[in-house]
Amino acid sequence: MQRRGKATLYELMRKGIGDPAPSRSTGGGFSVGSGAIEPRRPWKAWALLGALVAVAVVVVGIVLWRDGSSTSSASKVPSAPSGAAAPQPAAKGTPASGPALSQAKPALPAAAGGDPRKAGLNYLVVLTGATAPAGELTAFLRGKGLDAWQVSGNNAGLSKVIVLPASTTGSDQAAETLKNQVKDIGRLWKATKAGNPDLSDCYYEKFKG
Repeated sequence: MQRRGKATLYELMRKGIGDPAPSRSTGGGFSVGSGAIEPRRPWKAWALLGALVAVAVVVVGIVLWRDGSSTSSASKVPSAPSGAAAPQPAAKGTPASGPALSQAKPALPAAAGGDPRKAGLNYLVVLTGATAPAGELTAFLRGKGLDAWQVSGNNAGLSKVIVLPASTTGSDQAAETLKNQVKDIGRLWKATKAGNPDLSDCYYEKFKG
């Protein structure tokens, strides 16, 4: 017997069989058990790629900046003028502090006879020896622009070769300069013939008259 308006237990049981279970909402727009797949998030890959590109740009910028700085420094190095002559090395045998042989004085004529010395003054004695070698040295020194004279020596048969000007002290700056000039030319005198001295032992001697 069936009551009107009310479903029987049998009918309720039939309605419950086969009905889909209600889905539960997860709050994210997708329901559990519905078979939907959560979408991927590609922005992470793009962010990583952008960071790598930024690092590469910074590294390239630093390299280019260093290359530009080195090129600019090299371009600022002053170069010698094209018309400037390069300094020439000193001639072999010529001291750096002494006068160059190319700047020697012009040759002097042969000395007149006599003795130019005056008592009380100091004269640079270049050589004391036999008359013939003294005459040769006197002519050689005068040919190099030095005022050389051949005078009598202290002993008979010997001659002295002196170079003017005289000095009051024999140790002033002018006296030292004359000494250096004689030593420079003395190296040439030594090279002209074997046995010639280089005149490096020249000295000042006061003439007593």
